[in-house]
Amino acid sequence: MNLPNLQRAEKLIALKKRLFIGAYGFEDRTIGWLQYQSELTKGAILDSALMFNYDLSNDLHPSPNKTTLIQTLLKRLGCINGIQEIGYNWEMPNNIEDEIEDFFSRKLKSYEEIIVDISTMSKYLILICLLKLTEYNGSIRIVYSEASKYSPSYKEYLKSKDNMAFLAKYPSQGVAAIARARCLSSIRMQGQPVTLIAFTSFNEQLVRHLLGTMNPHRLILINGRPPDPKLKWRESATQEIHKKLIETFSIYNPLDKDNFMTNSISTLDYKETIDVVNKIYNEVGNYERIICGVTGSKMQTVGLYFSKILHPDIHLEYPTPSSYYVEGLSQGVKKIHELIIN
Repeated sequence: MNLPNLQRAEKLIALKKRLFIGAYGFEDRTIGWLQYQSELTKGAILDSALMFNYDLSNDLHPSPNKTTLIQTLLKRLGCINGIQEIGYNWEMPNNIEDEIEDFFSRKLKSYEEIIVDISTMSKYLILICLLKLTEYNGSIRIVYSEASKYSPSYKEYLKSKDNMAFLAKYPSQGVAAIARARCLSSIRMQGQPVTLIAFTSFNEQLVRHLLGTMNPHRLILINGRPPDPKLKWRESATQEIHKKLIETFSIYNPLDKDNFMTNSISTLDYKETIDVVNKIYNEVGNYERIICGVTGSKMQTVGLYFSKILHPDIHLEYPTPSSYYVEGLSQGVKKIHELIIN
């Protein structure tokens, strides 16, 4: 497979009829790409937009989402054919696949290029949208705004080690349910031993819930390595959080001479995800069923999309966090990346 490189997002000009797909979020990076384009372009680079609405607000708890600002930016960039919305209930997301499929079947032929902004999209949404675009004949531009700061900070993490109640301030906590979709599924080798591949995070319960649901023969954990050397501590932290699981399945999760997991890959370079999943598939895929838990970063999730294309018999499952920490989930926009599937 000829994989596109992740590169700096470029300025677009009004040469193509484009559909923008994104989500109303509350983080600064929600508007990263839109704001970047609105500062650069003078023409209408977008034709219309599909926005996923996570809004679960009520009179007592107003929505923190940047809905109005996002709509203003979309219109400034030329959404002359309007903004269509699809509601997304993150606690019960299983019916979203049909709504996305219906929209794509009716609308995609009208566009020459699709822009998918994954910056604040649910990882479940990312996978379904990309897999439903597999038969699309135009170009797909996946854009991702990298935040300047992520929660928790190093000080917050150290504090949480002595006060586990502080874990409520992590990006997500607990598990509500496991979300499944037809396009993520595979029935191959049912009844055979299961190898579960999962990514470490600051929410160990995601992996434990997957373990309790499927009772795998082996668990292979993949630790995340942030590209910024200043965030090296996060690689150590997520490994420490999953320490008991690593020890329980130690034969499948070896450590190097520095006591770091050998299965440690970039949280940004999606190609490293493809490489490690492909290596595991070549080792055990002929005689065990492989299930991947969608528990990693956004760009690692993009890597899982390509892995599913390469190996359709891999089964993907998304454990939905029971809550998200709103204040301070991430701050600022550091870089805006894109990869283009022609």
